[in-house]
Amino acid sequence: MTDAELARDLGEALGRLLLRRNRSALYTAILDAAPPGVDRQTYPMLSGLARLGPQSAARLADEVGIDRSGASRYADRLEAAGLLERSPDPRDGRATLLALTPEGHDTVAGLRDALTRHLADRIADWPDGQAQALVDGIRLLIDPPTD
Repeated sequence: MTDAELARDLGEALGRLLLRRNRSALYTAILDAAPPGVDRQTYPMLSGLARLGPQSAARLADEVGIDRSGASRYADRLEAAGLLERSPDPRDGRATLLALTPEGHDTVAGLRDALTRHLADRIADWPDGQAQALVDGIRLLIDPPTD
């Protein structure tokens, strides 16, 4: 297979991976154990805050790929569940930062453990080295080496 054919196949595979239904299947695998307030809509915000740290609703929405009005509604739900808190942005007095509470951090840790177990089950029968090659390849796509 040529590099161009392989690149085309990679593009198609990534496109399928990023489809909402495939992300939804991953969420379904882990959200059974989620506390009230965490669902398919709010989980990306919770996970995004865990990765990025405190963010404005607008910036978080851009980072996780949801609309800004949805981000505010989802933040309300996560705040009501005790998983998120709002505070003034020290760099911009007009803005508010969203941040995980300690319970929010614990929730994310539990959900990531559930995701790890789910993915371990999915790759358990893969040929030796194939899962590691996938991880290495994804890392190279996201953070290509600089020369």
